[in-house]
Amino acid sequence: MKKKLLALLLITSMFGTLVGCSNSAGSDKKSDQTTAVQSSDSTKETSSDSTAEGGPLDPYKDTVTIHLGAGLNPNTSFPEGQTMENNAFLDAIKKDLNIEIVYDWVCSNTDFQQKMNLCIGSNTLPDIMNVGATQYRAMLKYGQLQPITDAYNNYASDMLKSFVSSGGEQLTDMITQDGQMMAVPAPNIKAGGVNVMWIRQDWLDKLGLEVPHTLEDLKAVAKAFVTQDPDGNGKADTIGIIGPANSGLLTNIGGNLWGLDPIFGSFKSFPQYWLKDQSGDIKYGSIQPETKEALGELASMYAEGLIDPQMLIRNDSQEPTLAGNVGIFFGPWWAGYTMADSLLSGKINWQAYNAPLAADGKYYAHMAEPTTQYVVVNKNCKNPEAAMKIINYLLYTEPIWVETGIGDSGITPKELSTSDAYPLFNVYDNADEIEVSYDTLKKYMNGEITEDDVDFSTHKLLKNDMEAIKVLKKEPFDDYSLKYWDLNSDIAPTNLPRLISIMVGERPSVEEGYEEIYSEFYGQTESMESYWANLKKMEDETFAKIIMGQASIDSFDEFVSNWKSQGGDKILEEIKAEVAK
Repeated sequence: MKKKLLALLLITSMFGTLVGCSNSAGSDKKSDQTTAVQSSDSTKETSSDSTAEGGPLDPYKDTVTIHLGAGLNPNTSFPEGQTMENNAFLDAIKKDLNIEIVYDWVCSNTDFQQKMNLCIGSNTLPDIMNVGATQYRAMLKYGQLQPITDAYNNYASDMLKSFVSSGGEQLTDMITQDGQMMAVPAPNIKAGGVNVMWIRQDWLDKLGLEVPHTLEDLKAVAKAFVTQDPDGNGKADTIGIIGPANSGLLTNIGGNLWGLDPIFGSFKSFPQYWLKDQSGDIKYGSIQPETKEALGELASMYAEGLIDPQMLIRNDSQEPTLAGNVGIFFGPWWAGYTMADSLLSGKINWQAYNAPLAADGKYYAHMAEPTTQYVVVNKNCKNPEAAMKIINYLLYTEPIWVETGIGDSGITPKELSTSDAYPLFNVYDNADEIEVSYDTLKKYMNGEITEDDVDFSTHKLLKNDMEAIKVLKKEPFDDYSLKYWDLNSDIAPTNLPRLISIMVGERPSVEEGYEEIYSEFYGQTESMESYWANLKKMEDETFAKIIMGQASIDSFDEFVSNWKSQGGDKILEEIKAEVAK
């Protein structure tokens, strides 16, 4: 066994670790960026470290049985003779770690939350669980989890630690209680919560316009897009700024394709966020004067025809955008994926910028929750370190399984879906994954680094990205306009949308910088269970009516009063108490 694990780790030694660095609020992203370049100082797992007694991949001397619960996609198909309770993953874990996985129950994914809630209510939790944010907070509330600080410090691999550390202070706060680590999080990619302005560069060029940066610039460009026939068809059919469809959101916590979050941000308005004021007191962003000011401006823009007249009415915002009728929309870096067809046609040149800026010249980003997925350990579990070993095992063996099959089975992860069948499965990424990808690809194109300089262990898609951009990107390498990409390449359909998303969609975050705005609270208080649904409905309806001219801006004051009296003040006091703990 020892020899096999030693060989395994020698193979995986090429997958070194990159200790992630997160950027604090208000930092200069351009100067603070790092690449996935190997360093002599980097902390790497060696075979001797990992196979030492008590190491991250050291098998137990005596078999340890761990009880789990799991949700399963009803459409999942297993290879012949394999089931959720008996499969190649479990066999490999038993053979190499001497951990016997026993499922107390397996239910449909759609029933998982309900099943976990029943287990929480009856205090019949499995030993180790992979849970969402709601269950995690409930387990903390009822004291059902044990601290895992020692287990994590002693048994988590350097690779796992690099993923967790990349989330910075915001992520640490979410997994810490009374100075103890209470969960292993799967960090959300930070870039996914940063909405930027996507704009038709070809329309700007045709009309002789500059890229807008301020709100006044944005309004002037949007008006030109609506009135000056930028598509040249002789019809008044162009949309300046498209917003969300009838199922979309005006604002949201984090990434919000088609939403108007950046316009709110230009007023330092952060609806749905629980914020600390200068005195340290908690306030609700949706009821602040800055939000009223933003709504008043949006109402004016809508009345002037700068914003899609069918906003919140049409069924789909993507359809007119792909059809070439839209000049501006807001969304995260990955919006390039949604524009794949128009990009590949070569007719629509989307570029991205941090706009509109606030009056102080800064760009304020509505950051997403740092994580929504946790691995936690029941307070009665005798082997909490087993959670680390199981996660470590996935991180180090997954690249090998792709080539050789799972354990001795010959079954590949493709044949046996990892996400469904591997115990405690989460997708682990560095929180700054996309920033690092942009920076690395830029340096690669400029000849500053080669593939040999890059550590792919914690940036698994970078190798393919580097190979693809070498084929698809034309000179000049610092101009990401559509005409400087090879749209006719065989690999363009599968690779171009991602590369455009990274090099265009992430460019403003890295090169221009932004201010990170996080919510101080993401949970649910007792009063929220009774009042929140109605309060949120009232908020959504009020905001929509004001913007679309169906209610005056003065109705905002009535909304604030009603929000406070109909449960909002009670919720706010509960949140203040939670944050103060």
